[in-house]
Amino acid sequence: MGKLHEILRPSSKGIFYWKSLALAVLLTCLPITIISAAYLYMGNQQLVKQFQEKNDSEMIVAAKQIDKQLGQLINYALHMVVKPHFKPTISDMDFAQQFEETNQLLDTLTLIENADPIIDQVYLYVAKQNKVLQPSIGLRALEQGEESSRWKELMSAEQGIFWTHELQRPFSRGSSHAVVMKLPFNGNASYGAIVIYINPSKLFVFANPDRYAYLLDEEGHIIGQSEASRQNPEAFAAIQSHQTQHTEALNQPSGSSKVPLEQDTLLMNTVTLEKMGGKWTYLSATPQSIITAPTRPYTHILIVCWIFAVLAALALSWFASHRMYRPIRRMMNLLAGWRSPDTDVHNELDYIEREWQHYRITNETLERRLNQAVPSMREAIMNQFITGQAAHWTEREMIEKLHTMGVAIEGRSFAAIVLQLHTTDEEYKPLSDKDDVLLTYAAINIAAELSQSAAEHVHTINFLDGSFGLVLILPTQDHTQAEAQQELHSLCSHYINVLHEVLRIQATIVYNGPTSSWMDIPHAMEQAQRALRCRTFDATSQLLQADQVLNRANTLLEAPLLELEQELIYALNMGLAQEATQALEQYVEALQASHAAEWLVHQALLRLIGSIHRAMLQAGHNPYAVYDSAQLYEELRMLRNPQASLSWFQEKVIHPYIHSLSRSFNATMKEIVDNLLEQIALSNGQEIALETYANSNGVSISQLSKAFKQMTGTNYVDYVTSIRMNYCKQLLLTTDMKINEIAESAGYQAPYFNRMFKKLEGITPGQYRQRHSSQTL
Repeated sequence: MGKLHEILRPSSKGIFYWKSLALAVLLTCLPITIISAAYLYMGNQQLVKQFQEKNDSEMIVAAKQIDKQLGQLINYALHMVVKPHFKPTISDMDFAQQFEETNQLLDTLTLIENADPIIDQVYLYVAKQNKVLQPSIGLRALEQGEESSRWKELMSAEQGIFWTHELQRPFSRGSSHAVVMKLPFNGNASYGAIVIYINPSKLFVFANPDRYAYLLDEEGHIIGQSEASRQNPEAFAAIQSHQTQHTEALNQPSGSSKVPLEQDTLLMNTVTLEKMGGKWTYLSATPQSIITAPTRPYTHILIVCWIFAVLAALALSWFASHRMYRPIRRMMNLLAGWRSPDTDVHNELDYIEREWQHYRITNETLERRLNQAVPSMREAIMNQFITGQAAHWTEREMIEKLHTMGVAIEGRSFAAIVLQLHTTDEEYKPLSDKDDVLLTYAAINIAAELSQSAAEHVHTINFLDGSFGLVLILPTQDHTQAEAQQELHSLCSHYINVLHEVLRIQATIVYNGPTSSWMDIPHAMEQAQRALRCRTFDATSQLLQADQVLNRANTLLEAPLLELEQELIYALNMGLAQEATQALEQYVEALQASHAAEWLVHQALLRLIGSIHRAMLQAGHNPYAVYDSAQLYEELRMLRNPQASLSWFQEKVIHPYIHSLSRSFNATMKEIVDNLLEQIALSNGQEIALETYANSNGVSISQLSKAFKQMTGTNYVDYVTSIRMNYCKQLLLTTDMKINEIAESAGYQAPYFNRMFKKLEGITPGQYRQRHSSQTL
């Protein structure tokens, strides 16, 4: 019931439904109506045609009968007028005195009247006497005037026999249609005439009471007509109007036409007769409704059948239109489920077109946005995978995800490349952050473009520390692993050359692979980043293979860094900038000479900074105040070559410390401490009485101790002890003296020396000599 209510509810349908329903009704009902109307019309026309054919033959027969009647009348009249009774002497005859001759004339006239039914009355006109003789009225004299003149006009006619309809009957009533025969017939001088008045009702027109039949003379006067014609005078008026409009039909001997009459049509047939020197017309008109009357019962049956057919067609049209409307309704329901219409739907097709256009535009917009977002999504997914944040994904899941992003990895090989840019200026100083970002961006684009020729897809990842990575998806080729690595090595060499030619920068490149498993890429990238730290501490470009570099990575620095470190700290504490710079250069040269990896060099430099900070704290200086919270450790990690290290250390570490020392004590105190340090060095650590030395120089012992600590970074006792121990270490390594002798030379007793040495170095003097002797060998 709910469905039926939805179907029948007018407001649920739009104009397309009603148009389709109207079209279906039109296409079903119109053919039925046309066929029915054509069948009815053609049936009626066939009846009319058959009637006209039959009526034409009947008209000819009727015309012949009328012609025969009139011909017999004229022949009989001519036969009678030649009798001797109608002699010329009649014009002077005394009808009263000559009684017998008058009776003969009356008998003859009576005989003529009774000879034919169409003859009504017969008059004998005597022109000279202006009298008429008629059997019913006898002899009468015509009154002078119009009547007498009309009769006299008969004598002036040229024809011997002719027709007239203007001669009224004298002394009687009746039709004025008459046949006039002049006396004598065909004579030169006429003395009178026989006038035969006819009875139009006796003419054989048509006996059928449904037909309008007329006999017209040349001037259109009705000579005779049927009973139906008399009862319906409006029919003749319609015929006359039609003939007035179609005068060309009057000149035809016969013909047929249709004459409109009120709500009917007259089917008219005409036949022309040649009589008494004129053209008479016999006309018959029959209403079409009478002709088609026999088909009316069948017409009713046909109309009933047509009504049932139309009703059936309406039902089928409604059913068919509803079935045809289902896809439209379904489409509208789908669209309504996607987006509710703002207003009632008036035209379904317009609504579907509008919604489809909106859907298409939305789809294109979403597709365009998706296409725009695919590179970012692909980059995010690959970054997430490469950085190890998607370890829970299986290889099949990765294949499917990348396939949806337009990247095929099945049957491919993969390689991981890490590039570190050495973005320093001509003075080996780091570039600004803006310049560094621009150079890195340009290098990424160059590397990606160069990789297009060798890889199907190139993924770049910026590590935001001056380095970036490349993941190459290589096509499957029949190469050995060594050949594939050689091709990868050539590609990376090309990177270095182009970057140097275009951007004028050096770079360190580490490649790893190729590998046939996509799941190995995160590990390969991690290994390449680790291998990047194993580059030699040099300013030139370097090309490294990750596995080889990691296998031979050094973990120890074989260089006299401790002594150089102490010299540098001593020079700093003494405020000697030039000596500190020279010590730093020796320190960096020692690191470079050891061919250590970059990360080891950074560790050594970090340790040096830590030692300087410790010395500053021991001297009573705050490193954070001296360096103004500078990010020394982070900046140190960005150093990639010795020259940059020297420039950075001088600017960031040495100069601020020297400047801080210069403000903390004066030149006199500095000279006193310098002299004390020289004496201690000359005496090889032999203890000098600090109080005696202070008094000799005119300063207090507290002032001297404070200045000494600021300049050396340690107190007097510890400093002297460290000098003694260094002297003892030198003797242990360079001489064959016994340990007791070395202790006495340093001013120590042997047991105390052994305890002090083990406390400071963690091992006994003998063990120290033995260990360093084995390393030397």
